[in-house]
Amino acid sequence: MAASAALFFCAQLAQAKPYAFVTNQSDDSVTVIDTDGNKVVTTIKAGSKPSGVAVSGDGSVVLISNPASKDVTVLDGNKLKIIGTIKVGEGPLGVAIDQTGKRGYVADWYEHYVSVIDIPKMKVIAKIPVGKSPSGIEVSLDGKRIYVANRDSDSVSVIDAPTLKVVATRKVGKHPFGITLDETHHRLYTANVISNDITVLDSKTLRPVTTIAVGERPYAIAVAGGGKWVMVTNQYDDTVSIINAETLKVVNTLDVGEYPEGIATHPDDRRVYVANWFSNTVSVIDALKQKPLQTIPVGDGTRAFGRFIPSQ
Repeated sequence: MAASAALFFCAQLAQAKPYAFVTNQSDDSVTVIDTDGNKVVTTIKAGSKPSGVAVSGDGSVVLISNPASKDVTVLDGNKLKIIGTIKVGEGPLGVAIDQTGKRGYVADWYEHYVSVIDIPKMKVIAKIPVGKSPSGIEVSLDGKRIYVANRDSDSVSVIDAPTLKVVATRKVGKHPFGITLDETHHRLYTANVISNDITVLDSKTLRPVTTIAVGERPYAIAVAGGGKWVMVTNQYDDTVSIINAETLKVVNTLDVGEYPEGIATHPDDRRVYVANWFSNTVSVIDALKQKPLQTIPVGDGTRAFGRFIPSQ
């Protein structure tokens, strides 16, 4: 009976999709949420002070940045097991994975470069100098461009993936942290934590489109509803600003947990998940109805900086 129950539980884990992978910085763990029922299914120990997270498009590979242990934890997103640890630079923070799930990118906050990881080989294959204190990273769907927010340079760097060279740099608002690519509208958004606004760039040309004032200390950004809604976490306001992507105006502000940080969109393109650092919770928002749906208790010091839910 016990063996049958164990097999049944394992089968449930294998079938539950997709998972949200939420980093808990204060207890060195990753909470895994089954988004079908918004239930916590397990908690996995990571490195020291896990912060950034990236999930491959199909959910099979997860990268976790651990700034204090100066490494990246690699998880099997299906088996929910650690499969490796990769030493990187002095301050790994933002992470991203291309659509193949074979190449990862890690921003090093202290050494001002991006580490390029060959995921199958579990090793760093290149280091690309960018601006000062790089934080958020995005990869284009075709894998050809990597966009990096450089917090202390007030800029965005664009890396050409085939050559691993910086091909463009653009000034944005003051202290950009989160960065998100909206390929529907060919736009790039940065959350500028000191100027309290969002810079909107044309993702192809890097030309400025506009600047949008939001709440206090905007941190991270997600896009939902077929590219119609841009959602921004505001750390000091405990809110999420909702921007209409057509008009580029703030149309609503929702209360969430205390000190919201990471934000990610579910593959249904409707539900948006928000990690609340000081509340130790994840808020679930209906982006179309623009209202909170649920609050999920997780670990201690919830950050989840990055795309912590697969896109498929």
